[in-house]
Amino acid sequence: MNAIRLAGKFRKLVNGLEEINFNDVSSISECINRLEDLYPGVKAAICDENGEVLKIIDIFVNGDNIRSLEGLSSRLKDGDEIDIISAFAGG
Repeated sequence: MNAIRLAGKFRKLVNGLEEINFNDVSSISECINRLEDLYPGVKAAICDENGEVLKIIDIFVNGDNIRSLEGLSSRLKDGDEIDIISAFAGG
């Protein structure tokens, strides 16, 4: 089972849930598609029209940003923890 934790604005898209658990998801892309199936509109809040993760969104697998892994193709194994958050800019 994989735990997907959603921060801030994403919670209102999933009926206020802080965490959703999925069995048998093998990649970040599959995880996002499963979220979209259950909660239409989630994918548009995470990905652009080309299906890539928006620059203002960070997705972490066990604390590692998927941008430093294999992006949306990052493989998942049972027990992985996925965090989806809005990126913050400083200045």
